[in-house]
Parts: sequence; C-alpha cells; structure tokens
Amino acid sequence: MKRKVMYISALLVMISLMLFILFNRTQNEQRFAGEEFIEEWLRNENGTLATYIQEGKLVDEDLVKGREALSETLGLWMEYAIEKKDAKLFEEAYDQLIHLFLDEKGFVYWKLTEDGEKEVWANALVDDLRIASALFQAAELWNRPVYKNTARSVSNYLVENNAYKGILTDFYDKKIRYKSRIITLSYVEPESLAVLETEQIMDNKMLNDMLLILENAEPQRVFFPKSYNVQTREYQFDDTINLIDQSLVAYYRAKRGYSTNTFHSFIKEQFDKHGVIYGQYNRHSEKPAVDYESPAIYGWLILYSLQVNDDALALQLFNEMNKFQLKEGQYKGGYSVYKEDTHIFDNLVPLIAERELYNRKLIK
Repeated sequence: MKRKVMYISALLVMISLMLFILFNRTQNEQRFAGEEFIEEWLRNENGTLATYIQEGKLVDEDLVKGREALSETLGLWMEYAIEKKDAKLFEEAYDQLIHLFLDEKGFVYWKLTEDGEKEVWANALVDDLRIASALFQAAELWNRPVYKNTARSVSNYLVENNAYKGILTDFYDKKIRYKSRIITLSYVEPESLAVLETEQIMDNKMLNDMLLILENAEPQRVFFPKSYNVQTREYQFDDTINLIDQSLVAYYRAKRGYSTNTFHSFIKEQFDKHGVIYGQYNRHSEKPAVDYESPAIYGWLILYSLQVNDDALALQLFNEMNKFQLKEGQYKGGYSVYKEDTHIFDNLVPLIAERELYNRKLIK
C-alpha cells in the first residue's frame, strides 16, 4: 500500500512538473499578431527583414527604400527574441548576421539590398551596440559561446574604429576611413556600453566619458539635445523635435537614474490634454509640429514609462498604440498599413513594447 501511495505521489509530481514546463513553454512561445504580420509581409527570400512591404523607389530621410534590410532591424529583432526567450528565432537572426551583415573583422554593414548585396561602407554605432549586447545576453541565456565570440568581434571593431578623441561616435566609413565627430544622444545606450567595460573591451574612462555626455545632456525647458559634437564639445539642439529621439534619450537617462522629470510631465500633460502624442514638436513653443502619430513612438514611450515605474501611463499609451493595429484582413496584426505599405519600425518597436508589457503581466 505504501509503495502504491509513493508511486502515485511521484506520478503526480512528475505530471505537475510537465504541466509547469509546458505552461512556461507556451508562455514563451506565445506569438503575437504583430510577429505573424512581420513574418508574413516583411521577410525577404534570404530571411532578412525588409524595411517596407512594397518595393517602391521613394527614399526616406535615412536613405532607405523598399525591401532593403537594416542592421538596426536585426538588432531589434534579436532583442525581441531574447525578451520572448525564443532560441530558434534568435539563431535565425544570428545566421543572417554572420552570413550577410558581418565581415571577417567585425564590421557590420548598416544596410543591405533585398538580395543581401552591400552598397554602403559604413556601420552604425547604435545598431552594433544593440547587436553586441543581444549576443552577450544570448550567450549566457542559452550557453552559446559562439555568440559571445561574435559579440566580442563586433565590440572590438567599434572601440578600435568608431572612437574619436576617446568617444564612440555615430558611424565609421571603412571605404574612406572616416569616423564621425558626432555622437547622437539616442545612441548612448548605457547597459550596452557597460557590458563592453565588463568584458574589458572598453576601458573605464571611455565608459565614464560616454555616460557623462548622457548625464550632462540637460533639457532646454522640456526637450533634450539631439547630439554632442566631440570636436567642439558642444551639445546640439534641433528646432523641430523628433519624439523618437527624445523618447530614447529619456529612456536611457532613466536607466542610469538621471532626471527625466520634465519630459515625463510633458508626456503626461500632452496625453491628458490631447489623448495623443504627436510625432514632432516645436522646441520653442512646445506645440505639435505635425498632425500624425507613430506606433514606434508609442512603443518607445511605453518602455520609458515602465522604466520610470509609471505603469498606468504605459497602459494608456499601449491602448492608443493598439488603435493603429489592424484586427482583420490580409494585413491583420500590422500597424499603420496605408496603401498596402508600412515601415517595419512601426511594427517591430510596438512588438517589443507589447512583449515587455506581457512579460510583466500588465497585459494578457
């Protein structure tokens, strides 16, 4: 009788364990409609993620068109795979990195054609930092030393080639061997930089100097500077403020514990007053400079709000962002699909924000 009871108890424990594993696997494998949309409409044949659905010839302000693929997109997709704890998704992204974006010295091309051809010779600091950071995290999460080796290669190249007067700057053009004199403040991601120092790729002085630039980037009334000129040691402000840049600067400052109170109050006041956040504002009047919203802006503002422990604002912003997502039709799950086209950042950033809210159990 005792043996039978012990057997039943062991069986119940085993069943409970299996259900726990299955539940957690289901949680991690939960696929949002936005992810399905990206997979269906924004995948090129070689596996890279396209910038737009349509092939169009129109070029945007960053000189990106149609089905071209960006290293920025790759880094964000890697971040999403880590948030989702999806090893298969991350490995697919890693394959794209090593076979298409990365050269043998650790240089990452910031843009590829739809077919994977390289027509540019520059990297992008923010993209490479994001990719390296994701690789370091993935190496630890899934015990894959090869990820760490690649992360070190990318990071070493950055420190050796993107540094001007001891500061990592926006880009390095390897064809003409030119490094930028400017560091855009939304590129100063403190956690990625700290990892480079921990891994002894970047020395403590470079890290502290980079963080000091972020810390000293005080706002003029509401808005933060756009960039810092390393050569002249001056901050630069735009008259027309891009809310994506501002949201990222606020998010990164909040990660370090630097004050963002004025910006936080501005976002809350604007949302309480208008029910929306617009894409651009006039720096002097603090009034909207455009009449459009952006799902990507809402995505970054959600992550910022969570960082400053304002869950209520994060959920308000999520509800507004969610209005831009199609709930039915062939483009179901896509954000801001207009004339059968959309930008991947208006889909990928909201996806990351949605995953973070889900992981925190703030949404189901």
